[in-house]
Amino acid sequence: MSRRKRRVLWVVGAVGVLALLVVGLFALNGLVFADRQSPRARHFSDVPASPTRSQPGEVTFVSYNIAKGFAHKGGLRFESRAFVEGKLRRMAEVIRTEQPDAVFLSEALTELAPCNVDQVAFLARECGLPHAITGENYNAGLPFARVVGGNAVLSRTPLTPVANIDLAGRKPFWVTQNNRRALFVSGTFGGQEVLLAALHNDSFDMRNNAVQMQQLLDYIGDRKAVLAGDFNNRPENASIKLVRESGRFTGEWGGAPTFFEGKRAERLDYIFGPAGWELLESRVVPDDTSDHRPLVCRFKVK
Repeated sequence: MSRRKRRVLWVVGAVGVLALLVVGLFALNGLVFADRQSPRARHFSDVPASPTRSQPGEVTFVSYNIAKGFAHKGGLRFESRAFVEGKLRRMAEVIRTEQPDAVFLSEALTELAPCNVDQVAFLARECGLPHAITGENYNAGLPFARVVGGNAVLSRTPLTPVANIDLAGRKPFWVTQNNRRALFVSGTFGGQEVLLAALHNDSFDMRNNAVQMQQLLDYIGDRKAVLAGDFNNRPENASIKLVRESGRFTGEWGGAPTFFEGKRAERLDYIFGPAGWELLESRVVPDDTSDHRPLVCRFKVK
């Protein structure tokens, strides 16, 4: 065998080994190093809890789809860390003004290798909400260079992780688009222990969206629960009707738009409290930092 042929075979072999190594690390990350269905709880002990506008026996929640902090520009293009942190600071200002007891986040990144800002930790610190629990919707890449995103709950007071369940229609771990889980945590608000669900449901298939909602209602059962987040469902659609007709929740079933894209303006975000609670206030904050407006709801706990 000629020296040139040996060289070519060596290069081909080296490339093959490298490709196998990358594929192996990708699979290892998705199957072993990812949190998957295990919520991750963090307590930022150096962050003092912010004040709340809630009176005794009341609770104030904010639901906010932060659109990944607009870190992804499309394809393999990403914004700078300074740009993303600037966006997050503006979001934090909006949240702080509302003085909530807890915040439900959708489309929040905890890792993004090209622009590595832990958006959940950043907002927890900026908003004075020291207790945070995250639930992965996707975790793709290599252990040292990956994108991790999903739902989160931030709180002034302690939270307990419960579950991060796979929702109907979930695809293999290497698919990041429209791969959904629902994050469940528990906490004490207004003197009552309650289950909190942070949601970001199917945005492409409304039939599957309704299947996911029935799955969530079945999982919750008779427990007192708060459903909040980006439901990707309009007030007249099946999922919102399922929640309302269950008789287990209270809240604003319609209201002002929360999602804006060009001339499109729709109500897709909701906060529903347990039946028996009284809705005292529901507002959509007119801030366009994200393509979703923050939704604020205040309840009397009964």
